Amino acid sequence: MKNKTLAIPSFPLKERVIVKDYLRDSTIWDCIRARPDDIIIASCYKSGTTLTQQIVNLLVNGHDNVEHLHDLSPWVEDTGEPLDEKIELIEKLPDRRFFKTHLPFNALPYDSTWKYIFLVRDGRDVAASLFNHVHALTPEAYLTSPIKLCNTSRNFAEFWEEWLESGKPYWDFFEFINSWWQARYLPNVLLVHYADLIDNKPRMVEKIANFLDIEADGALQETILHKSSLEYMRENSEKFEHRDFEKHRFIYKGINGRWKNLLTQQQLDRYDDIISEKLGIACANWVKNGVD
Repeated sequence: MKNKTLAIPSFPLKERVIVKDYLRDSTIWDCIRARPDDIIIASCYKSGTTLTQQIVNLLVNGHDNVEHLHDLSPWVEDTGEPLDEKIELIEKLPDRRFFKTHLPFNALPYDSTWKYIFLVRDGRDVAASLFNHVHALTPEAYLTSPIKLCNTSRNFAEFWEEWLESGKPYWDFFEFINSWWQARYLPNVLLVHYADLIDNKPRMVEKIANFLDIEADGALQETILHKSSLEYMRENSEKFEHRDFEKHRFIYKGINGRWKNLLTQQQLDRYDDIISEKLGIACANWVKNGVD
């Protein structure tokens, strides 16, 4: 999805919405002192966030010699960590900082000097990945995780219907996508489709590098392609996987199309109707198909 040079819409200057739920508190962003080259990596969920964090990390730093990627790229609005510790960590981060968020565009601070990368994935793939995700908690983590409070079904057909209607156990997929789709013409917003990212990674790495004004020579490109591969990230899962999840279940298959064996034609037709109604034809087609 190419950014176009058009008049910048006024909505980024409007009052932000506040998001507070069992995982997120958007007001935590107000505790962050902005730096002019900050990078925001956003997604609804299960759309290549960790993969893109690794790509951006390698573009910025050239290596991943860290204990855990989360230490370099924290999830800012996450309510599961002590606030004082998080702010202290963020303040100590070297430039350039790159943050993770699962907030809609209109819940984030808007700064014209920041770079916003928004990741989207076909909802059918998101739901299949999310189903694995919420059932991959370790027994210890499950005892305290708020995910269990949603009584998430272990039957995918039931899970799908509830997710399609509301986004449960997380938040509404279609409203989230629409908030970022409305921002697509801003010059500091880049929309990236997961299908394009995995099907044509060299091209997308180049596109992200250009967007971030980073020159990536051939050697760095090779490093990025190797160290952002599914094989590498699974082999080095301790750097990337959340500690509350079973090994190799946070970074799982990384493929699209698993929904083809899970959804009936009637369910697929209903998805088509809902996504077109809620997002419009142009956005719906892009969400389903990608194509850079």
